[in-house]
Amino acid sequence: MIKKNPNISMNSDEREAIMFESGLLILTHPVPILRKNVQDILSRAAKIISSKLYVHIQPNRSTKQETEPPTARLILPDKNVQMLMTDIYSSSASICGNIDIYVLLGNITNSENHATKCRYNLRSKLEVVLMDNNAEFSVNEQYLTRFIQNTFQPIEKNIKFQSICDINSTPEQSFEEISHIQTYRQVVLGGTFDRLHVGHKILLGEGCLLADDGLTVGVTTGEMNLKKSLPELMQPTADRIHSVVQFIETVKPQIVHRVVPITDMFGPTITDPDLECIIVSAETMKGGQIVNQERQKKSYKELDVHTIDLVQDLCHGQYEEAKVSSSSLRKRLLGTVINPVKVNQNIPSSPYVLGVTGGIASGKSAICKRLEKLGAATVDCDKLGHKAYVKGTPGYDKVVSSFGTGILDDRGEVHRRALGAIVFSDETKMQMLNDIVWPEIAKLAQEEVRKYSKEGKTIVVLEAAILLRAGWEDLCHEVWGCVISVQEAIKRLEDRNNLPQEEALKRIKLGTTNEELVSKSNVILCSQWEYEYTQQQVEKAWKLLQDRLPSQMKSNY
Repeated sequence: MIKKNPNISMNSDEREAIMFESGLLILTHPVPILRKNVQDILSRAAKIISSKLYVHIQPNRSTKQETEPPTARLILPDKNVQMLMTDIYSSSASICGNIDIYVLLGNITNSENHATKCRYNLRSKLEVVLMDNNAEFSVNEQYLTRFIQNTFQPIEKNIKFQSICDINSTPEQSFEEISHIQTYRQVVLGGTFDRLHVGHKILLGEGCLLADDGLTVGVTTGEMNLKKSLPELMQPTADRIHSVVQFIETVKPQIVHRVVPITDMFGPTITDPDLECIIVSAETMKGGQIVNQERQKKSYKELDVHTIDLVQDLCHGQYEEAKVSSSSLRKRLLGTVINPVKVNQNIPSSPYVLGVTGGIASGKSAICKRLEKLGAATVDCDKLGHKAYVKGTPGYDKVVSSFGTGILDDRGEVHRRALGAIVFSDETKMQMLNDIVWPEIAKLAQEEVRKYSKEGKTIVVLEAAILLRAGWEDLCHEVWGCVISVQEAIKRLEDRNNLPQEEALKRIKLGTTNEELVSKSNVILCSQWEYEYTQQQVEKAWKLLQDRLPSQMKSNY
């Protein structure tokens, strides 16, 4: 029996006490055994790794067979390895969702030359190497250290080695039926790849596994994304492309990649005759067939269609998709801080002022009423707009001076319809009116905030559709934006205001866009769905707000 190396194996108390940000997990047992123990292995790794875990699959390896120099050993792509990769990613979603996992595939190839020359340039420095306790491989610590140094960079100078489990296997359990999979010179796939999750990693991992030479990836952009849930919360196209490139370069650095934006479902599939295989999900199988129909028109070779299953999200919420999806991840952003809250030293620290804004029919007024029920005071700037130029105010004098007495009614008050007829047909005059009225509304709003402060209110909501365009974020400690899709806004205006679609769309375009709201708001809320879901968002945002409030305010809520 081989004695365990004390530098590799640690007792349970030591394992619980030490956490590393980044680590490498080397799996050396037969693949069928590994598949049966994936969840246990990942659970143990999650107690040691806090951020990034790289997984190197090297089954049945023995130091007795090692040669110089120490390099990764070739593993031919087969069904068992393919399923192990999927198992690791799928299990990680529920077991260690906070850890960014990468299954390395550089040595899993049909090319011996590719495998032995594989060098991984990882995105974070390795601090610890975790072993599945295959004694034959673990015994030669010097060889193992050299293997790590030759194959992975960057690594800590004094990298640690640790055994995380002792898997016992019998010869019967270790039996591995080899079922090789077909690989291709050139493989293609596509997707949104927003906030890269395990579903994306399985899709891209399959691409890396099946591609011998090159992998082409189309990343959706433009109108292709508008049908997605909360498209305004999607990462920029350049960021999504960067994430895909980093993934490919991390897991299989020796293949050539081409990652490009696409504006339709075809992308490079109908312009590149050299592509041989397309990878699709169970949802997009028909897309593969349509692509082949278009290739046939150009006399291109038909692509083999490789389909992967969807990954079930065992942690999904009531209003989220059952599969792992970017849509669910975007929904989870609602009510959270998406843009950092900066200290506003131009206004008093108390009361804490929340600016709530949004486009027409975005549900901001209903959200403000919910906040009021939770304890906030509210200032409706739209209503203050009516007071900004009543007779006897500075605003009144400025409006009459600019637009003439022809806008006055019999009582000498400004006739809003007469004024509207002038400004709505002339952008220059509309801006002239805004330059007069907006500062007056701001003054009235500040008076209301001061009044609530004297009444002991510590949180005041400033509701204003024009908040961002008027520059009133300077009057607030935070800005909360309310978004809904254009289609939903049109429907609401048709139902609520009896407006025809064309007129509804015109009014929507006059307001603040969802993209502007997302870029300038600290928190985003969406009333697109059920009443209860909107309430959940508001309560979540309110609870998180309490954590950000100065300590002297928290006792009031």
